[in-house]
This record gives sequence, structure tokens and C-alpha cells, in this order.
Amino acid sequence: MLLLGCVAIGCIVQAGSALIVAASDSPADSKARADYICDGTADQVEIQRALNALGREGGTVTLTGGTFYLSDCLNVPGNVVLEGRGSDATRFEWSSGFMLCDNDQIVLRDFTTTGTGAIWLRGISHAKVHNVVATVDASLYGAAFTLWARDCIMEDIEFVNCKAIDCGRHGWMHDGMGSPKLIRNVRYIDCEAINCGRYSRSDHWTTGFDFAENADIEDIEVIRCYAEGNWESGFHFEGAPSKKRVTIRDCVSKNNGQKPDGYYNDNTATYGCLFGAGFWLHGDVTLINCIAENNRKCGYAVWAPSSYTSLYNCADTGSEIGYRLVETDNVYLENCISTDAGKYGVLAASAGQITTKGLAIVTPKGDGSVSNIFSSVRGSSFDIDTYGGGGTVVSCTNGQDIQFSGTVRSNAARPVVVSGSVDTSRLSVQSYTGGQPSPVTPTPTPTPTLTPTPTPVPSGKPDLVVTEIAWDPAGPFSGDVVTFRATIKNQGTAATPAGVI
Repeated sequence: MLLLGCVAIGCIVQAGSALIVAASDSPADSKARADYICDGTADQVEIQRALNALGREGGTVTLTGGTFYLSDCLNVPGNVVLEGRGSDATRFEWSSGFMLCDNDQIVLRDFTTTGTGAIWLRGISHAKVHNVVATVDASLYGAAFTLWARDCIMEDIEFVNCKAIDCGRHGWMHDGMGSPKLIRNVRYIDCEAINCGRYSRSDHWTTGFDFAENADIEDIEVIRCYAEGNWESGFHFEGAPSKKRVTIRDCVSKNNGQKPDGYYNDNTATYGCLFGAGFWLHGDVTLINCIAENNRKCGYAVWAPSSYTSLYNCADTGSEIGYRLVETDNVYLENCISTDAGKYGVLAASAGQITTKGLAIVTPKGDGSVSNIFSSVRGSSFDIDTYGGGGTVVSCTNGQDIQFSGTVRSNAARPVVVSGSVDTSRLSVQSYTGGQPSPVTPTPTPTPTLTPTPTPVPSGKPDLVVTEIAWDPAGPFSGDVVTFRATIKNQGTAATPAGVI
């Protein structure tokens, strides 16, 4: 018998599952469609069952509108989407525990988490957190959103339109220990940290965005993010971790440094704000088109040696110090402006290799005698354009190889006072008759193309079983052309390998 012809094969492969969990107060129609229904007590049990039921292939667990009451940790497995119906519709209220994410390839989106329910991303990669609002308490160390790298590399993590509001800890924190402890390729887009640590706190030094606590960081992009009313700084970098290729664009930081002067920091035996900055910076960090307003200590601070920090088209209004460059080096400012500083437009001290181009300083109040300080600075060039200010506008003492250029507009008796090797031959001095530089409209940064939601990566083994065989015609004769058909079902836990059939 000669059997010739084409083979048509239909494979039945189970796709990632989709399960629904309803809250105890969800509408009846939502409960009717749900696979799991919570009773308002220890709701993490039902949610965890749904997550575990997805198996290794993963899938989606959708939480209906309503409030879920949790009293223990929720462990998010890999290859999973955990989603609500919106941050204004789906709410977690935690009396104990938090959300622990220990596995790669996850998406968290569209819900609010409160109480103890911080979100910990621990040693994972390929994670997205979208449209999540956190208002968590001061019961634990860390942040509303913590990235923790211990003896590992974390990468490809994305936060979009997330908010940390009235939290008792940092809004975001990159932290870790061991070697490596690297967090890289992280994107923050349209995120907000508001009043973190202001009303309660687990840490005296609570900030909005703590991008470098102990973990090393690389390739971090922060776009259109907002910090306001935080206990210490709005955007913050500690000095010790390595920082490479960090870009902060179109971000705003207002009214940070809410810690009062009389507050006692018992772990350092000091009082009041130490940082209190809109942006507290160090390392290979570039700011573009950023705004600081009315921050307690300073709009922008660059500190610690080996900084290599650059600011372009940035502005401060009303902070105590516009630009604080102390005990640092290799700092570059271009087309930046300080307006109405509470004390100094610029404070540069014990610093080296500082370059400013087109730095405008408008009516700083000064300390009663000077309004800008350049003290014990070495190997630096300051191109400045000043308008008014209280007292001496350029006070540069003990300068070493310093050049000033630009225009000083001042009615002070001694607008420029310098000592040491300081060249002011290209600095002109004029009377101040009012006015200020024309504002520069920054070019808005387009929203980057986001990576698509990762498809769950199956694990396990395929198990191919032939469930049906047929041919046409059913009773062929010798020499007939026969079409052979087989139905094959994959009963395993992984997709059918490419090229097998």
C-alpha cells in the first residue's frame, strides 16, 4: 500500500491560565465570575491559592474591585501577572506581612496597598510595576517599593505611574549586600513620592527616592518623577555605592526636608535635617531639565569625592541654597539657575574640578554679608550671570587655580572679594537695576518605548500524546493518494519544542 499526501496536525497546548479572585465586598456579579471568593479575613490565603494554581507556566490573577484584608505575606511566583481593577478600585489592607517577589518575570499593576503591605522585589529581574499606589506604615525597615540585591544582579525592572504617598518609610529604595549587589537597567516613569516619613517613619533619614543606599546601580533612567514633602531628600544617592549612567530628566522636587530643627537623630546624636535636599547627588549622575523648589537645605547638592555629576538646564527657586557643592569634585553645571535662595545661590567649598557655564544666580538673600561662597576651591572655572543679592556676590577665599567669567550685577560696596590664585579678569561688574534672565523653555522628554509585558516562560517538559489518527479515503487501494491526519495533545508542563512537528 502506498500512502502519499500531506499531514495536518492539530496540537492542543494549554496556554497560561487566567483566574479571578473576588473581595468580600465585591458586587455579586463579580463574585459570580470569580474562581476564588475572599471572606474578608486572611484574604492572602485565597489569593495565594490562585497564584499557586497557575503552576509553572504562569498566567494572570485578576483581583476584582473591592478591599482585600491580609494578615500575612503574599508570595508572588514567577511568570505571573497580578492585577487589580485600578488603584482606585482594588485595595489591599495589611495588618501584618507584605508582598514578597522572589521570582523573575512578574507584572504587578492597578491596585493600592496599605498598612504593612510594602512591595519587596528581592533578587529578581524582568519585573514591571504599573499604576500601583502605596501608603504603607512605619512597621518595617525599607521602602514602599524596595529593590534588594544580595549576592546577585537585578535588571530590567520598570515602574510606571506608581505612587508612594504618606508612607512611614522611603518611597523607593535600592539596597543590598554581598557581592555582587548590582541593580541595573531600571526605569522610573511618571512616579511620585509624597510625604514619605513626614508623619511617621522607621528611619530618621527617610527620603522619597533613595536610588543608592547600599546596592551598586547602573543604567537607571528617571523621567517626569515628582517628590514633595519628604522627611529628608526628595531624590537621594548615598556616597559609597557605585553609580554608573544614571539619568534624571524632567523631574520636580519640592518642599523636602520636613524634619524640624529640634528633631533628635539618636543614631548620630545630632539635631534636624542633614540632607534636606531636592536632589542629593553623587556619582555618574546626569540631571536634565529638573526643577527644585523651597527645599529646606538646598535644591541640588553634590557631595563626596569622585562624583562626576552633571546638571543641564536645571532650576532652583527658594531653597536655602540653590547649588551646594561641598567636599566633592568633577561637577559640571550648564545653563542652570538659582532664584531667590534663602541664603546662598551657590555654596562651593573644599571642592575641585567644578565647571559652570551660563549659571544664573538671581537675588539670593545671603547671610548678611555674602550671597555666594566659593571657599577653598581648586582647579575650577565659574561662568556666572548674577542679578542682585545680599552683600558680596562672589566670595572666593583660598582659591587655587580658579577662573571667573561672566557678569555680576550688584550694588554691594564690595561685590567681588577673592584671595589666592583667582583670575577675575573676564568677570565684569555692573550696577543692579532689577530684572533677571529670560526663562528657557525646556524641550520635553518623550516617553520612552516601554518593553512589552513579558510572556510567561514555561518550565518543565513537554509530553506529546497522539489521541486520534485518521486518513482519507478510509479504505485506500494501492496507488491511491492518501491524506493522513493525527491529533496530538501536549499533556506536559512546557510548550511543544519548535521544529518537532
